[in-house]
Amino acid sequence: MALRRTGPGRAEQAVATAVVLLLAAAAVWLGLRQSQLSPAVLVALSPPPPPAAVGAASGRAFATAAFLDALAGATPAGPVESYDPETLSDRIDGKAELYLAANFKEMSVRPFSLPDGARLDASVYAQAAPRDAYAVLSSQRRPGAEPNALSPDAYATQNALYFTKGPYYVELSADRADPATRQALAAAGQALYDRLPAGDKPGANAPPDPRTLFPAEGLDSQSLRLAAADAMGMAGFSNVYTADYALAAGAATAFLAARDTPRAAAAEAGAFADFLVQNGYAREAADGLPQGAVFLGAPGSFEIIWTRGGLLVGVHDATSREAALELAGTLEAHLKDVTP
Repeated sequence: MALRRTGPGRAEQAVATAVVLLLAAAAVWLGLRQSQLSPAVLVALSPPPPPAAVGAASGRAFATAAFLDALAGATPAGPVESYDPETLSDRIDGKAELYLAANFKEMSVRPFSLPDGARLDASVYAQAAPRDAYAVLSSQRRPGAEPNALSPDAYATQNALYFTKGPYYVELSADRADPATRQALAAAGQALYDRLPAGDKPGANAPPDPRTLFPAEGLDSQSLRLAAADAMGMAGFSNVYTADYALAAGAATAFLAARDTPRAAAAEAGAFADFLVQNGYAREAADGLPQGAVFLGAPGSFEIIWTRGGLLVGVHDATSREAALELAGTLEAHLKDVTP
């Protein structure tokens, strides 16, 4: 009977030992090579953490954030988020241009809980000047808004409050509109208004605020607005105040724009008249115009443009010749009484 081997022979053991030694050497070599990989390979093997969320106030102190560290009568329900001109569109995509055109500097927003459990979002926008803050507020007045006693330009809806103070524009918006929420909203608005600085007061020789120069007769006070840019469709026509009037002869809009010099006002008046002609209006003769005024007409729409010193004055989109002439006469008479 042939004998059966129960284990490997010496030759087989030698081969196995050699294989093990080769595998160990290969493992050592691979370990050394891995420690010498290029930075690009190491980055690929160990990718960096994702970037921080754009728009958050990381590493920068935002002045507006300090106003939202606490709010009397409300409990913080989340962190403050802050944005600058580069990141504002991350917060309000589609509306950022409105704020940027009005010299936006920064904004902060924070959610709060009101005593009745309602959620309140408080936003504070810092613009360059009080005029810029008013431009933002007036250009997006909400339907159904009513004047609010908090400040001269404050207004409220069923579940929100909007106001300016100095260069700051504030929005307070709750997620419900019951009486308890509106009461808490008013208290929070007062607390935040009191915290905001008023800004510099105009000097004794400062020109009058154009908002105060519109005659009251026939005025829709809730229509008063400031276009920070591209007023009435004309590119570059900036910082123009408008107000709507209801007259016996029809509707019309008055506009005022303060410029640094009479020459600048006259040049812009001429540019606006040329713009209207390019868009279908024709210069027409008319009696009873203010001195130096230009009258332009198109089917169903009439315009009158003139200047008083550094003030550009006009009637826009009147529905009849009579309404345009009536508002121009009223506006010119009023300006003679209230301006030098």
